[in-house]
Amino acid sequence: MQKLFKRASIVYFAFLLLVTFLSIAFLSLGYRFIVSNEIIWFVINVAAEGILTALCLSKRKESMESANIIAQFLPFFALIYICVIGFLIDGVDDSILILHGLLCFLTCYVVSLLYTNKRVFRIVCAVLNSILLFFLLVGIFFIMTFGQIGQDTIVRQEISPDKSYTAILINSDQGALGGNTLVNIEYRTSIINIGFGQFVKVVRLYIGNWGEFETMNLEWRDDCTLLINGKSYNID
Repeated sequence: MQKLFKRASIVYFAFLLLVTFLSIAFLSLGYRFIVSNEIIWFVINVAAEGILTALCLSKRKESMESANIIAQFLPFFALIYICVIGFLIDGVDDSILILHGLLCFLTCYVVSLLYTNKRVFRIVCAVLNSILLFFLLVGIFFIMTFGQIGQDTIVRQEISPDKSYTAILINSDQGALGGNTLVNIEYRTSIINIGFGQFVKVVRLYIGNWGEFETMNLEWRDDCTLLINGKSYNID
């Protein structure tokens, strides 16, 4: 246990790296994580990050030199982790995502400040991490003040006859930039359920003009063929 305390910042770093790597792997395979209970998702994530932070701070003065160095890079990797999670997660309110991201970054920022290193290295890292914090706060302020530039609204869902796929018709409103009509295919057979959410493979099948969803005809011809305004799209 003492060895774990001495390497606590490395454990936190490994946690961020592992989750980021797994998230990128799922994204590369076309998966999204659809959260069914955002409060449970938030509590689990904050609890994990809180425990790791407490572990880092409990005996930081006895930590190894390598752990002290890794601690300075935690805010940077936390920022990467936050961005990747934002691309993977669906079904969580923007305010909860922002709060989670802010708490995660702040815990890493505090850890980086409290771990001891050579004076010059520590000062340089503190300045760089403070700049990252500034840009994060500016980004959060912009999002909270003006809202997201785009907003996707599910208009209709059609399940294939054999229930293997779900065609999702989406109105993508990009504000002053206009928008698009989207059709996504959700692979129901690929679902990986973990209780408070599920990983689902989602593929973009169609991109059309903004407002096209109002008159779009969407129906399944058979188990693997979707008709969009009469035109066939084979899912396989």
